[in-house]
Amino acid sequence: MIQHGGNVFFQNTCIDFSANINFLGIPDLVMQAARSGLMAAVQSPQESGGTLEEHIAQWEGVEPAHVFCSNGASEVVKGLVQALQPKKALLPAPGFEEYLRPLSMVQCEITYYYTKEEDDFFIPLDDFLAHITQDIDLVFCCNPNNPTATLYDHEFLQQVLKRCEQTDTMLVLDECCLDFVENAQALSMHEKNADKRLFIIKDFTKMFAMPGIRLGYGLCTDLALIEKLRSNLQSWCVSSVAKKAGIACTKEQEFIQKTVFETAKERVWLLEQLNQIGIGKAKGEANMIFFKSRPGLHAFGMMHGIMLRDCSNLEGMPQGYYRIAVRSREENEKLIEVLKQWQSQS
Repeated sequence: MIQHGGNVFFQNTCIDFSANINFLGIPDLVMQAARSGLMAAVQSPQESGGTLEEHIAQWEGVEPAHVFCSNGASEVVKGLVQALQPKKALLPAPGFEEYLRPLSMVQCEITYYYTKEEDDFFIPLDDFLAHITQDIDLVFCCNPNNPTATLYDHEFLQQVLKRCEQTDTMLVLDECCLDFVENAQALSMHEKNADKRLFIIKDFTKMFAMPGIRLGYGLCTDLALIEKLRSNLQSWCVSSVAKKAGIACTKEQEFIQKTVFETAKERVWLLEQLNQIGIGKAKGEANMIFFKSRPGLHAFGMMHGIMLRDCSNLEGMPQGYYRIAVRSREENEKLIEVLKQWQSQS
């Protein structure tokens, strides 16, 4: 079973650093919109294809026909896999593993491309391209990679897409954490005239701190594929609450700018503190920090009111690697105090 961060339901005394959710919380106007959606819950939600897609399209600078909305990013992935019925998929490892479940549901063969610890888990471009062969139907990439906080530039991804075009392979690019990056617009691959072999996955969960309001979307210029996704979608898949909240999110540019600024400030502070207390090889992008320590830190943190993401259960991940979310200064200071205690025991 795939494990996730954020499982604090039975550990609600812990500060949750295991899930990289915006520490600023849900914007006020988004919360108000969600409440208005709840008031409309006595009626069936509008079918997919309505105003939510139009607002997202305007926000992303694409055509409404290129937007597919569903009940969270995981449902977007599931819908895509069911529509394409791939026989073989290529996944970098270690990486985000939510893609595995829908792939296994269609008996898709999974091939891992293992990145190396000595390369800081970075994908070497030429070798990776050589692994994208004619028999690969899907290539999954997460930018920045979760949990290793590896950020790939536009040129790198363009080369991967070019190779996918040559092999008639679909590149599935997960940009769910990219909005936290300072130059996200320059790094994003979404364009009005993007190649049909590119499918971008995004959601509202992390930036707008609303994982309980399930809403994700995909961007693709393949109109036939988008139409197939919509036709396969269960009726009323996106709730009235999610629709209202999602539309409100597309009007929160100032909130995003504030989030990027505050997150970068706290990320830099955390990286400095980690270095000072002797936790080396820490790196961070977006709102996540990835570092190596000793096995046992997760249990130690839980005993001291801190929940981290132990990454040791991920495919291709050596023991002793952890991911933490960037949170508020007060919470980050508590984290550092616990890590100081941990380091003193080494």
